[in-house]
Amino acid sequence: MRDNAMIFDIKMFDADYNIIVVKSVGYETVLRHSHSFVEIVYVKNGKAVHNVGGKSVEIKKGDVFVIATSDAHSMRPVCEEKDFVIINILCDKKVLEGAEFPPPTELFSDDSVRYERIVNDLVAEYNADTPSEEILRHYVLCLLNLIGVERVSRLRKSEIKQKKRHSINYYIQSATGYIHENYMKSLTLGDIASAVALYPAYLQKLFRENRNTGVIEYLIHYRMEKSSQFLLETTHTVEEISRLVGINDLKNFYTMFKRYFFMTPIEYRVANSRKAETAEPG
Repeated sequence: MRDNAMIFDIKMFDADYNIIVVKSVGYETVLRHSHSFVEIVYVKNGKAVHNVGGKSVEIKKGDVFVIATSDAHSMRPVCEEKDFVIINILCDKKVLEGAEFPPPTELFSDDSVRYERIVNDLVAEYNADTPSEEILRHYVLCLLNLIGVERVSRLRKSEIKQKKRHSINYYIQSATGYIHENYMKSLTLGDIASAVALYPAYLQKLFRENRNTGVIEYLIHYRMEKSSQFLLETTHTVEEISRLVGINDLKNFYTMFKRYFFMTPIEYRVANSRKAETAEPG
């Protein structure tokens, strides 16, 4: 539906109860609507797109969400209409005074089937010969408490992940900083790992996962970049440059340099000197 489509404001339709449990199949709410009561939706089967507050959220079997705002919303099945089944729990806000509600676009999943158990109990109690509104209220509060636990758990996981990311960045930056300051020395993976107080295998793992390269590969790359800089900005011989970047085996230096720049150090110096001369004005 478009945002400028007609919106209907609906009321709770059972005057005898402040909590109502309704099973809906397919697209029974055709028009976008808004309401002042709290609606908790449990997706019992199928998939749909929930349009709420100008946003679209994909919902599927096992999802739970809460609409406690006055945002207009509607659901459009994206499966066979008969296969889309939801349980609507409608609550007058006065029976949930003091409760906290998540935004309507936030979904909570039924991985542990705890939500399903409570919803089934709610349905059973509501359909009993003499349903108790107090029991229904406790079930609703259980649902909201479970949602609260899941929200806090998500936040904690996010914080842990951020701290871990910060820690990973710190170790990688420390390692690269150490390489930049000591590339002219004979370095091993163990030397670099020891400088940042990590096991060599773990530091290697961090580089592979976050820099798409190994520690020694990064060291070699940095040495080659410094070598090209020395070739263009100094008159040092290739042998001197090799030692300046921590590679004492001249043959090994030539092999590494050619692998990175597809030419020898001398060819690189000559080619780039010609480019510089061509670029000079006059």
